[in-house]
Amino acid sequence: MRKYVWFCLSMGLAISLIGCGDDGNNGGGGSAGSGGTAGSGGTGGASTATVSGIVYAATDGDSVTLAGATVSIPGTSFTTTSGSDGSFSIEAPVGAGMILATAAGHWGELQAGTVLAGGLTGVELEVIPDDLVDQVAGALGETADPSKGLVAVIYDEDVAVGGETADLGVNYGFAFVFGPGDGDPMESNVLIADGGSEVIFANVDVSTDVMPSATDAGDQDCSFEFPDAVYPSQAKVLTEVAMVCPQAR
Repeated sequence: MRKYVWFCLSMGLAISLIGCGDDGNNGGGGSAGSGGTAGSGGTGGASTATVSGIVYAATDGDSVTLAGATVSIPGTSFTTTSGSDGSFSIEAPVGAGMILATAAGHWGELQAGTVLAGGLTGVELEVIPDDLVDQVAGALGETADPSKGLVAVIYDEDVAVGGETADLGVNYGFAFVFGPGDGDPMESNVLIADGGSEVIFANVDVSTDVMPSATDAGDQDCSFEFPDAVYPSQAKVLTEVAMVCPQAR
């Protein structure tokens, strides 16, 4: 089984919410086109800015744009729906925050980032079809429970060498990584040399927030790329937690 593109998660998020489309896996990306519906809501007087981009649905090849996905800003009433070309435009509070994409028949995606005062364009969100999640879990002899969450602890793919370890701090069912070559999933919470740069935890308890811990290959502690973010585990949602490790600094 190949490494699915939906595990190409949001690296390089230091100044904005932006996905991994630049590596060719997510298609065109770029700024939002027409068709997205502006969301409504409020933040109690806090400054807001416009965030726009594209919602994709992962496949086992190139991802495709997805119409009718719901995009929302957790903790606010801002919400919108992606247009016919997958584009969306939504208001969000300026500063550190989260953005969530969900769609029927898919697992959602929740990622952290920083909304700049001038707004953001080119944001890429990717939801995961149910059958892809089921295929990966099935390859491990496991079952993904849609009443629980997925959490991905993400290392910088340019510096991950294998041997990096992640732990979750809350109850979960199983953890896996992608191996080298064809990228077969393997049950482990330790990265494998020449494999993927994410440790994914499945069937995660949704009753509490998760605050994972991570170490690099030299057993040095890694830190959160967004230390002010709160990472909830939500039913049928993949929560992304990006890490910065000593060897990447």
